Parts: sequence; structure tokens; C-alpha cells
Amino acid sequence: MKPEELMEPRTLTRKEYQRMRAKHRQRRHRRRRSRIRRLRILKSLRSLRFWLRVVMGLFVLLCVAFWARFAFVYDIPSVARPDLPQGITAYVTVKPWWFGPPVFDLRQYVPGDIDGAPVADPSQMFLMNLGKYTAVVEHPQFIWALRKG
Repeated sequence: MKPEELMEPRTLTRKEYQRMRAKHRQRRHRRRRSRIRRLRILKSLRSLRFWLRVVMGLFVLLCVAFWARFAFVYDIPSVARPDLPQGITAYVTVKPWWFGPPVFDLRQYVPGDIDGAPVADPSQMFLMNLGKYTAVVEHPQFIWALRKG
């Protein structure tokens, strides 16, 4: 056996022991602070994800509500203009029905020639072409209107 193995292990002095304990305390404190910082970051990410989902859900609900109850009417022909206030080129109105088409291009419903003969009453033919959607032209409840200007 070697003489070093026979010797008792050296005990720490008071100052060495205090330094060792201080290092250990500092290390533990740094770990705790970093763990708290990580938890705060994860908590803020979770909160951000939650609020993003809430905002997206509200946006989807607003889109469904607009599609269900409102109509955007544009490209208004001269046939439909006598029923509307002056200078309006497009508007958003409340539909009297639920879940119909949300966008109306009124130029599509303008009557052309029927079998080469001109139409006798273009406004009546226009309303007939609109069918059950005549309320967006005859009795519009304006929410928003775009004026020429």
C-alpha cells in the first residue's frame, strides 16, 4: 500500500467550506432563475397561442355572419339606379333571408336582347332575372355605401 492511501482524507477549512457552499448556492440560484425564465416564456407562448386562436375564431364567426346575413352589391346598372340614392356605385345591405349568396354583380342580371328583339320593359326584366334576390335592389337596408366621387 502506498502512504497516500493510508492517510486520512483532508478536511476542508471553514473558508473553503463556505466558498464551496456559496458556489453551490449560486449554481442552484442560477438554475432556478433560468427555469423560471423558461417557464415564463412557455407561459407567454401558450397565452399568445390562445389569443391567436380566439382572434381567428372571431374572424371566422364574422365571416360566417357576413355571408349569412349581409350582401355586397356592386356594378349597379342604370336600370336599377332609379330605386337607389344618387351616386352610389356599390353597397352592403342586410339580406331578408339567411345564407344566400353574399356578393351580387348586378350587371349580370341586365337583360339583353331576347331572340334578337329588344326587351319592352328592361327594369321588369332585370327584377325578374334577379328572382328571389330582388330585395337587395328594391328595399335595401344600407350598412355601407360607396359613392362616386
